[in-house]
Amino acid sequence: MKKSIISALILVFSLTLVACGGGGETPSDATATITGANDITITVGDTFEPLSGVTATDSVDGPITEIEVVGNVNTNEPAVYTVTYKVTGSDGKEVTVSRKVTVQAATAAPTTITIMHGAPYEVDPFHESFSGTKQKDRQDLQRAVEAEYNVKVVYKAYPANAPWGPDRVQAIIQSSVSNSHLADIYWTTSDWTQSLASQEAIVPVDDYMATHGANIHQSYRNVGMYKEQLWAFNEGNLTVDVGLYYNMDLVSSLGVANPTDLYLAGEWNWTKFQTWSTQVQAAMSGLGDDMYPLGGMFSSYAESMVPLNGGSLINATTGRVSFAQNPALQTYDFLTQLNTAGLFEPSAQYDSGSPLWQSGKVAMHPGSLWFVNSDARWGGLPFDLGFVPFPKADTYTGDYVSPVSGVAVYNVASGMSAEKEELVFEVWNALQLWRTDAQLELDFEISLLQKFDDEASVEAYLEIYDKTYLELMGAIGISPYDVENGWRRNINIAIREGNSRTVVDSLVPAYETKLEEYLAN
Repeated sequence: MKKSIISALILVFSLTLVACGGGGETPSDATATITGANDITITVGDTFEPLSGVTATDSVDGPITEIEVVGNVNTNEPAVYTVTYKVTGSDGKEVTVSRKVTVQAATAAPTTITIMHGAPYEVDPFHESFSGTKQKDRQDLQRAVEAEYNVKVVYKAYPANAPWGPDRVQAIIQSSVSNSHLADIYWTTSDWTQSLASQEAIVPVDDYMATHGANIHQSYRNVGMYKEQLWAFNEGNLTVDVGLYYNMDLVSSLGVANPTDLYLAGEWNWTKFQTWSTQVQAAMSGLGDDMYPLGGMFSSYAESMVPLNGGSLINATTGRVSFAQNPALQTYDFLTQLNTAGLFEPSAQYDSGSPLWQSGKVAMHPGSLWFVNSDARWGGLPFDLGFVPFPKADTYTGDYVSPVSGVAVYNVASGMSAEKEELVFEVWNALQLWRTDAQLELDFEISLLQKFDDEASVEAYLEIYDKTYLELMGAIGISPYDVENGWRRNINIAIREGNSRTVVDSLVPAYETKLEEYLAN
């Protein structure tokens, strides 16, 4: 019984304190009470009136007008202040109540960070036409980042005078020269890094990598380097983009071996590739005219098959023009041999392919992974596609490698203070949904399963998906399609005419000059 009475008294006393304000000494039988003296938070520069909202009442005499205030609040100095209120009731007892007044520093206006992209709807999670993945997760993350760093992230499209390539590079450089930078972060390609860096339109981020860039994958660090500094970066990892795609319906109907099965069995070399193509040609002979085993441009084959013969086109590691060396020459000769045998369609085209490929009369075609579901490429093909990596040379014993160039990357614009540079880089990193290597591989596998119905194609792609190396062919300033000096245009003609050695020798001086400028800059 005593314990219940004590608990009840404590409850009454607590309620009295709550009713009277933020805290103080109030005798349980006092006739006076103080209300409205609650803890508050204000901002530097705000006005604080100690008695605003504070009242005192006596249960016998009514309102009390004389309230003593003890304590000062400096509204220009952030701190926590205590203010005490005192009154005396009709019973002669003094009642006091204290409150805390927190003066906080004024919050600065958020810093705007502008990210310029060729297609903002791909990366802006709040865009009405957002086409990326995990939209809600990205929205939640951006809100949290903006609050934590007191920033406002804005995505903008490149202006009309910077549609792509040299025009876009020049627009970025000109905005730097005029000190009116288009953005704080640019979405560009690895092929432009040298031009943008040498013209001081972007800055290296090495100083911030240890604190903010730890999650950037090594594959992007490799392609983002220029003059031993890191200028370009991205989220995720680099994956093999190109390979050979074949008409599964046609190949199955011909009764020839499945090329993916040959690859998985370790039999996909140049000899087997030629044998398979010849068998396809023979099986097609009774199906009508204009049917061919191989489609696409010779250069698309050569670019990926040269490194599988131990060579390269322009070697980023050695800094040498290599497309006229023996591994490349042997590759051109092999492709000429296939063409002479009538294995290639005569009216080849890039990317989407010729009408023969589109209509199902060509068995195999080189292409990029993104072509498979693209309406502008192969998304509407009337047959199922299988995938197989490019074949290795019979004598090649190294690992599978695939060239990457023109890789999509981000850069930090020049012209900012060191503090702003670091903030921009830190915020960009904080906005990414970083994944482990295991998660990256799983996500890539899921994307493959959405593109192929054939499990063998997925398995083959996963075996080589991260075996990339940086190819400088498109980075040094000569268009591969240039009539006079472009490697792709000229090697296509040379392989068909069988004079590859002479042609590539004539191209080397122009490329060596440009490569020397690239490396010197």
